[in-house]
Amino acid sequence: MSVQMVRFRTSPEHSAAVADEIAALLAAVHEAAPAALQYVALRETDEPVFTLILELPDGAENPLPSIPAAASFRSWLPGQTDDDPTPRSCTVLGRYSA
Repeated sequence: MSVQMVRFRTSPEHSAAVADEIAALLAAVHEAAPAALQYVALRETDEPVFTLILELPDGAENPLPSIPAAASFRSWLPGQTDDDPTPRSCTVLGRYSA
């Protein structure tokens, strides 16, 4: 399984706009309905800190670049944060699902 994560902090003034853009991104992903993709967006409860987690089966190509809203979000995001919002590859050490 391939896992990528983007984690960033924005200013409190930008957090509502970021949340709206993430909602639009996820709506576009739902509409495109790529197979075998798991995509989770999180916001810390008391902080303007966001985390996006993308999971794909091994060998699967990332479908997000072909979704216009995802490409738009990726180019828009750097102006909303001083962090580096570059996706980082992660290694899954374990998982439990009931």
